[in-house]
Amino acid sequence: MSAKLLLGKPVVDSICEEIKLQTDKKQIGTLYAIGFDEPRWNQYVSSLIKSAKNFGITCKNELVSDDCAPIELSETLKRISAKKNVAGIILQQPLPIQYAEVLSSIDIKKDIDCLNPLSICKLYNGEAGLRPATPQAVLNLLDYYEIDLYGKNVVIIGRGNAVGKPLALMLLQRNATVTICHTKTVDLPSICRRADIIVSACGVAGLVTDNFVTDKSIVIDVGLSFVNGVTCGDVAKEVYDKCEAVSPVPGGIGPVTRATLFKNLLLAAKGI
Repeated sequence: MSAKLLLGKPVVDSICEEIKLQTDKKQIGTLYAIGFDEPRWNQYVSSLIKSAKNFGITCKNELVSDDCAPIELSETLKRISAKKNVAGIILQQPLPIQYAEVLSSIDIKKDIDCLNPLSICKLYNGEAGLRPATPQAVLNLLDYYEIDLYGKNVVIIGRGNAVGKPLALMLLQRNATVTICHTKTVDLPSICRRADIIVSACGVAGLVTDNFVTDKSIVIDVGLSFVNGVTCGDVAKEVYDKCEAVSPVPGGIGPVTRATLFKNLLLAAKGI
């Protein structure tokens, strides 16, 4: 048996068409990516800038110095948020703990990755608004491949603020039954085998092996690691020979997350 691959490209293409249809009549403002001058961040923003061209969107990389104090970063966020031509802002994540308070300096109307605590409050309260890009990308991929969430048992491996926690809330809103696990969970494989859908977002290469899944499992790999210079996810290749369907790394959730950021940018520009 070979699992069905839940590829990101067709999902991205559908989002791209949706954005182009709506941007032909209205120019979206600029997307600002703000972070430190680090190779991984610069690589990520470079991919954003490249992808943005396909959507007719301008993306700029605003770098801050390595010794930038939290108050300086906060002022930078406020300054850029105040620009009329700026439709959306993303901030490098994760950041050292001393920068935690700067997130509230992002204008909530331009917070397309939902980093401001007020954005997360909206999600928690079930209010309308933008949703974090990576969790939303997971839902976009499942929706594209017509994988129903209603009443399904979903196990999330990962309890982080960026993916695990917000995704759990978003799945609950879709009437899924959610279990949040992590690398310290006792007997994690047996818990995962009882799930209809497994979402792994730990960043631990090869964590999910074939004893985590059955031939009915749908596996979404959100993990990202670099092993010997090779990009890989949380899901071991042996899983691909056993489960029903799996999103690969690379080529799965990553490109859908970028496309979802641009869709959030469109929604922000429309005042949603």
